[in-house]
Amino acid sequence: MSLLFRVRSGLLQARSRIEPGVRRALFGDRPTWQRRPNVLPWFDRPDAMAQAERGPHADLLTKWVRDGYVVVDDVVDRADVDAMIGTLDGLWDAPTPVPHLELLSLREERGAPFRTVPHAEVLTWDAARRERVRQASDWRIHGFHYVNDAARRIFRSATLRRTASLLFGRRARPIAAINFMTGSQQDLHQDMAVFHIWPQNWLMGAWIACEDIAPHAGPLVFHPGSHRAPFFPGFTEYPQSNLRTVDEATAHAYQRWVDEYGAQYPRHEFLGRKGQVLFWHGMLIHGGAAIGRPGTTRKSMVIHYSVRGADRGREVRGPFRW
Repeated sequence: MSLLFRVRSGLLQARSRIEPGVRRALFGDRPTWQRRPNVLPWFDRPDAMAQAERGPHADLLTKWVRDGYVVVDDVVDRADVDAMIGTLDGLWDAPTPVPHLELLSLREERGAPFRTVPHAEVLTWDAARRERVRQASDWRIHGFHYVNDAARRIFRSATLRRTASLLFGRRARPIAAINFMTGSQQDLHQDMAVFHIWPQNWLMGAWIACEDIAPHAGPLVFHPGSHRAPFFPGFTEYPQSNLRTVDEATAHAYQRWVDEYGAQYPRHEFLGRKGQVLFWHGMLIHGGAAIGRPGTTRKSMVIHYSVRGADRGREVRGPFRW
């Protein structure tokens, strides 16, 4: 497993070194998004509802156009979900560390600062400290599919991809994944404000319930219809400018803006059953509810999908806020 990770990491690093030079040789310093028109997906065009109503899968697609999300069943292998969660649950007392794995948002006690800790370091702690940190942390893992077979099968799932492709109207590609073990308690936001996507809106998330979600577990919160909100005017050079690259004042202005827009739409909580998947539009305003009962789990996996060539993250210039 570690060999596969090293090979993949080496290829990505080589690509990141080579691609900028090739682009400069061919196009100078002009980024690719300035050379390609902003052609929105079919579902964001004026005739989207008419297209959805007259085509196959009309119920699914009209809801997608109208509400900016759909919930589907039977598109994820429950055996893989169980295997993945079994490994995640066992990380805190594993016999050996998982190479290259980091646990995010760990803290010593409630209210303490968050930090990212390598799995190998976690296993050096005594049992009492591990349990204390685990109970105090809303921990998560990015890119677990790089080091775990079951997570990788879910990430690459042809069934999940077919649904994403149906919604996009063209072939979808998974580009990122996060595993949450508790509620995220995230502020309201739009994923387009975090990713660097051009043409705009070729982005969706798939939130996979890895257990039955309880109301007190800090469920996913979303505002149906909010994907129609205008793009935040403070991101004046998007995709160069978004929450990762703007200054703190602009980030705070975005938070006020998205909170105000979210309040104009109904608020829903996704109390998903194990195996259900909520697909949402990259502009849908969403976040995480407060955890009503500390220590309650909310096990989930989020996969983000785009289309070939739309993720411009490698061209974006820093400094970055994370």
